Parts: sequence; structure tokens; C-alpha cells
Amino acid sequence: MTSNDETFIQRSRAIAAIVSTAHKLYREVTHCAKTYKLTESQYNALRILRGAERRGEQLTQADLADRLIASRANTTWILDRLEERKLIARKGHTDRRKNLVELTPTGVKLLAKIDPEFDAMMTRILGHVDTGDLHTLMGTLGSFKFE
Repeated sequence: MTSNDETFIQRSRAIAAIVSTAHKLYREVTHCAKTYKLTESQYNALRILRGAERRGEQLTQADLADRLIASRANTTWILDRLEERKLIARKGHTDRRKNLVELTPTGVKLLAKIDPEFDAMMTRILGHVDTGDLHTLMGTLGSFKFE
């Protein structure tokens, strides 16, 4: 076996481990969100909006779609469902993609209910991983090139 063969095997194993771990994490987050009648994407949208508000940012639907890694059409569907439940509000614009989106007090309260369960899940999964290893992991994942 050449070093290129060994590199190929190690990279293949790494990708398999990442995909497997991502799938498991997705199932865990989905289960947590489902308890509150949310999809994983809806929950993620609420968390993104809360983070943006904490940083003093205002997000348009297009901005949110970019952060959700979702199509514009799917983001519209996600926001329609959240708006029906009065968890978010859109500040109108003639072009829906330019609507500003914000959490409502009801959305903030729901996130506050979910936070302890989400925190317990993170602690169960990552509690044994030290902060330095988490920083290394984030740096490694951030170094991947896709274009």
C-alpha cells in the first residue's frame, strides 16, 4: 500500500465518521425539536434569529436562508409555519425575500423552554470533550474546502 492509498483510506474513514456523527446529531436535535412541534429547520431558524437579535443584527428572509443553508422557497415555508404559531413576525416589504424577520415574545418563551433540554443533550453528547478539543474540532471543520 502506498502513502496515497493510506491517505485515501484515512480520508474515507474521516468522511464516514463525520457523516455518521452528523446524522446522529441531526436525529438528536430533531427529537428535541419535535417535542415542541418544531422541525429541526424551524428550531434552527428560531436559534439563528435569537443569536442575530443578541448581536443587534436584523435579518431578512434571504439572510436567514443563507444561514439556514436552505433554499429561499424552503425558508419561506419554514417562516410561514413559525408565523402561523406566532413565534416570529415579518416586517413587511413588497419583496418577501427582503422582509425583516424577528422573534416574537412567544418565540423567545418557547426557546427558553427548549434551552434546558437542548443544553442537557449537548452535555450528554459533548460533556466529556474538553474546550480545547472543541476548538480544534471547529478549526478542523472550518478548514474544509468545498469549491
